[in-house]
Amino acid sequence: MAESWPTIDVHCHLATPSAGELLSPHGRPQDEPYIYFMGQDSLDQNKVMFPQIFDALTKPEARIEHMNEMGVDIQGLSTFVSEYGYWAPPEVGAEAARLQNDNLAQAVADRPSRFSAFGATVPLQDIDLAIAEMDRAVDELGFKGLQIGGTIAGRNLDEPGFRPFWRAVAAKGIPVILHPNGYEESHRFGEYFMTNCIGNPLETMVAVNRMIFSGLFEELPDLKLVLVHGGGYLPFYASRSDHTWEVRPETRVNIPDHPPSHYMKRLLYDTMVFQPLYLRHLVEVVGSDRVMAGTDFPFDMGDPDPMGLIDRTEGLTDADRIAMKGGNAARVFGL
Repeated sequence: MAESWPTIDVHCHLATPSAGELLSPHGRPQDEPYIYFMGQDSLDQNKVMFPQIFDALTKPEARIEHMNEMGVDIQGLSTFVSEYGYWAPPEVGAEAARLQNDNLAQAVADRPSRFSAFGATVPLQDIDLAIAEMDRAVDELGFKGLQIGGTIAGRNLDEPGFRPFWRAVAAKGIPVILHPNGYEESHRFGEYFMTNCIGNPLETMVAVNRMIFSGLFEELPDLKLVLVHGGGYLPFYASRSDHTWEVRPETRVNIPDHPPSHYMKRLLYDTMVFQPLYLRHLVEVVGSDRVMAGTDFPFDMGDPDPMGLIDRTEGLTDADRIAMKGGNAARVFGL
């Protein structure tokens, strides 16, 4: 008989308005591509949506009823991506990160049976400060992992300058949730909410493809990277990446021995793909042991029935479903 676990949501956000207030004087519109490229129709809809979710986004007690309705026993809290603030002066970014991480840690301390701290934010505009805040969040506040964006003020995560950060993360043994905040080149995404619908999953695909081809996962094979939105487009067109690797020698410089899909199978993914057909395909590509329930709570682009999605997906065993609903997350995040 399969072992039972609490159901765990690995993809949800808790905002810290004081951090946003601290960061805002230092930002320019172009620093936030998600909003910068968004059309007026979507900006107007945000003015309708955000008041409806504000309490759930900012107040832990306001989300308990929603969790019960979704069948979620534990939320693995992560910070709000609009409060990354990677473009701020390093000392401001570090203070904003401290405010956010302290806020999430307090939510967990107040309700340890319903919340766990999965995604601390760190000021990646300064690697030394980022590593110091990671150490504080994990060693002092009890965080199980980090959450970072797909680009850092226009810089790619595979750049040599970020290698010390990745080595420190790997040595720490904690997972990193990669959650995009829009796509840097969204010039054509103004209408139809494409900054989110296309931009966020595209940001994940571009960022992780670069990380794979750069040899990051070859250098650090134990690195635990969690991709939300089902990994964006990455696992759903893995065959094209593999074909490129086979026919183009420039793609094999840093990964001569294994195709990209080899590294994709080492990564971790949430279930945020909305349809059983796509969840089944994700499992077929990476394995059921790499997939964890996620909701993107409390946003309108989230999945209100993550456990139902797993139940409706054909071809899974009972053990697969139990693992995806909570067992995999408990293992990955060390609960």
